[in-house]
Amino acid sequence: MTLLVDSLLLSVGLEPYMLKLSHQLKITKGVCQRPTRAVHGVKAGFLDLIEGQKDPERVQVQLSRETFLIQKEESYFVNPVQKSVDGQDIDSSRERIVPVKRQKVGGLGLSIKGGAEHNIPVLISRIFKDQAADQTGQLFVGDAILKVNGMSIENATHDEAVVVLKNAGTEVTVTVRHFRAATPYLKQAAKLADRGKEDLSNLDDSSDSNVDGWQTRTATLSVPSDESPEANQPKLQKRWVDVGTIPLKMARVTRYQPGTDKQRPRGFEVIAMNGASSGLLICQNTGDIAEWTRAITSNIATVNAQAIQVANALLVPTDHILHYSWVAERLAPTPMKGVWKSRFMVIKGPNVMLFDNAPSTARDWERCDHKYSLYEVISRIFKDSELMDNRPHCFLLQSGEDETHYLSVETRNELNIWQSAILRATHMAVAKLKSKTYGCMWKEKVAGLCLDLDNGFTLFDAQNKSIIWRYKFSQLKNSADDGQRQAKLHFYNKATRQLECQELECPHLRKLLHCTHAFLASKLASVDPTFMKSMSDNVPGELGSEF
Repeated sequence: MTLLVDSLLLSVGLEPYMLKLSHQLKITKGVCQRPTRAVHGVKAGFLDLIEGQKDPERVQVQLSRETFLIQKEESYFVNPVQKSVDGQDIDSSRERIVPVKRQKVGGLGLSIKGGAEHNIPVLISRIFKDQAADQTGQLFVGDAILKVNGMSIENATHDEAVVVLKNAGTEVTVTVRHFRAATPYLKQAAKLADRGKEDLSNLDDSSDSNVDGWQTRTATLSVPSDESPEANQPKLQKRWVDVGTIPLKMARVTRYQPGTDKQRPRGFEVIAMNGASSGLLICQNTGDIAEWTRAITSNIATVNAQAIQVANALLVPTDHILHYSWVAERLAPTPMKGVWKSRFMVIKGPNVMLFDNAPSTARDWERCDHKYSLYEVISRIFKDSELMDNRPHCFLLQSGEDETHYLSVETRNELNIWQSAILRATHMAVAKLKSKTYGCMWKEKVAGLCLDLDNGFTLFDAQNKSIIWRYKFSQLKNSADDGQRQAKLHFYNKATRQLECQELECPHLRKLLHCTHAFLASKLASVDPTFMKSMSDNVPGELGSEF
């Protein structure tokens, strides 16, 4: 059974609803004629790592659906006697992702046995000396090939596996796990085959296929004689060892130097939710860094979407999480600290929340540094002329208490997603709230101004609750305020065809204006379904101006 996925879907995943879409993909049974690369975000390659003041060091990095793995090459001596013990130093409990570069002569440099028709996995039966598989230092006889370029072949027949490996392209990524039980038989079969006495009865008569048609040479598979003096000498070999793993859940990718607006031209850093860093990773060119950051960001978003889905299953609908990710906030510069600080931003229920650290426990969620009601918040994207420094993709988050947050994200796509999420969450919050009342003064009377999604503006006497005046949202033509306590609302009276000015004094003026903006936007969204999309492209400013 092979899951065929269009490679175009790989660049999507930053929206939670894309997870639902992925579950609707059709499953096609048969041989895959066009293996896709990097399905489910599997990616591997070589980068330069800079840690502190050390010189750059070549490392191998592997991106899976849930982790970002860093490996360094180390040298070690192997005793030939110990080496003959089958698979003793290979961890058979975990999967390994290994990149292999196909060579013009020799191809992948390996042969396979097994397949679904023999009720055994597709196994590496031979690795040809000095060929591509051998040069990785990470593939061994007895490894079961689980995936090729991210595409599962666990249920593939022998012939299907051969076709997939032959058509996998030049840069091939294989996911393997060591199958210890078969290793002695495979090694013995390789020795017998090299001597012209191959016996395959131990593997259900499955054929031994060299996926590139490269023939074994006696010299490449010869085993040193026990009597040879060189046979017992320790030999220097190299292997890739894990030095760091970054879980992608609630992680972030950044190209900026810490605390600054200076972007690294070819470098990026992956930071886990607990602050653990991959170190500075350097790519060869701008194309490579764009590809890596896009792939990692997409996988982080997909993992976060899955985590949100799991969390929402335990929450009441009114407290569901809509979106979360890391943003950067510009702070007032100080001599000892940088201007920019990372914040974990969450839209949960009717609130937007900012954390210094990503919350991992129920108690962490209660320790929110800033929490605002969405219907009392204004958010808008800054134009290029309004930017305060060299960081683009900035937006404003201003609360009803007049607290202002100047925020930035890494890409334009992330910026659009945040604005869309804020607008949709605000619309849902207002739809559930339905009405909101603020105390105010009108013509020296204590009154209450009620914003109602169905009835519009209603001013009533605070003592006897009698209605003083009422206008629909559509009758509001313009407004003005002094930024302190006073506001003027100009309504169009259809009966008199005149503008009527109502002056109010409100101790919570900023909250009133922001809430009015939210109710107006939600009312328009309920009338015009395309309004939410247009708002995400051009979010208007506040209601009025000073007078």
